Amino acid sequence: MLSIKSLNNLFLGVLVLMIGFFPGTLSGVANASSLRPEGVPTNYPAKEIEYIYGFSPGSINDVYIRMLGEKIQKMEGWKKGIIINYREGASGRIGWSALAKAKPDGYTIGFAPSAMLISAVSENQPYSYDNLEFIANMMTDPGAIGVAADSEYKTLGDLVEAAKKNPGKISIGVTSTIGQEGLTMKLIEKQAGVKFNLIPFDGGSAIIAAIIGKHIDGFCLNVSDTTNYVKVGQIKVLATGDTKRSNFLPDVPTYKESGFDVVQVNMRSIAAPKGTPEPIRKYLENCFLAAQKDPEVQERASELEIPIDPKTGAEVKEAFATITATLQKLWKEEPWE
Repeated sequence: MLSIKSLNNLFLGVLVLMIGFFPGTLSGVANASSLRPEGVPTNYPAKEIEYIYGFSPGSINDVYIRMLGEKIQKMEGWKKGIIINYREGASGRIGWSALAKAKPDGYTIGFAPSAMLISAVSENQPYSYDNLEFIANMMTDPGAIGVAADSEYKTLGDLVEAAKKNPGKISIGVTSTIGQEGLTMKLIEKQAGVKFNLIPFDGGSAIIAAIIGKHIDGFCLNVSDTTNYVKVGQIKVLATGDTKRSNFLPDVPTYKESGFDVVQVNMRSIAAPKGTPEPIRKYLENCFLAAQKDPEVQERASELEIPIDPKTGAEVKEAFATITATLQKLWKEEPWE
């Protein structure tokens, strides 16, 4: 007759054999996360997840996705993490196109800002809002028009007046002449009856470098691209693009307060190729939202003045559908070049 101790030893022996035969199943249960929905392979991610970023390194978007990726890997105990693939060029189009055309297996995600919808509408690009699976929103960022800290221009009105006196000579750095920054400046041109010299760069950090080096007169970017440089006294922001003043630049007037009825706000989201399995998309959504709510991440984001604005994939898709409809109407009425 077997004793209780013998039965326990027998059970443990069987359990060890089961772990040997079914390592994925039992280890998956042992390391199960409350964020992981049914249908996600127990070994996911079995390799690095590629995050396609269509601009140069160094922006606040680059910094924040790294923060989130590191937090998720630690939080979930992943052996493999998220790696950044910089696919620069064509004002983001190269990266966005690569994302839309990538294999939908859960191992490719990427940066998908609302600004990409402009070229998606006007150029029939493959990264339209309905050709992606949205994971989450990271931040919602107002526009910012500014100059070097020692520039003679003190207000947005001063910059516009200079353009009136020197048509086509006041240079403004943008990430795209037909992107959100470029269209914003064109709307201001139209309202003020002036002409700027818009110069495209491959990223915000390159624009700031050109401003500091006195190679261009001004810039149109987003608030998050500017705050660190404002703090150290290298640039000054003349106006911001939301309907209310930025919490990070409360003393800076809005475009509307400066006399221009123009709004510039950019949602910064994460997306995957269309057809990515829903359990994996949902798992990634859960991970990114949880990471953004982490106190350590929130404290660091506050220090960096990142305008975090977590939203679900469904909320992003709804917002992008509305933005797309507005752009389609504008393109039909007055197409931009």
